[in-house]
Amino acid sequence: MSTCTSEHKILAATSIRPLARGSDYGEWRLAVIDILAEKDYWEIVSKSGTNTCTDTDDADTKGKAAKARGLLGRLMDSNHLELYATERDPCKL
Repeated sequence: MSTCTSEHKILAATSIRPLARGSDYGEWRLAVIDILAEKDYWEIVSKSGTNTCTDTDDADTKGKAAKARGLLGRLMDSNHLELYATERDPCKL
């Protein structure tokens, strides 16, 4: 399966348009929080009091953080994605 097809399926499954210029950030943010919570990634991404969610030796936490980063990347348009392309930590993203 091609990456493009996979991305469209994820976006269709979430029913969220990627964040784009002119998008309603507040609405997008709430929808993304809901998706992350539904997939059990929100607790990892929203770790309060820490600047990172990848500073752990727990393989499950690192795996969830990587999946959350991938999902967040798919929910941004190319302009936003380019700005955050080097950021691998979903907590910082």
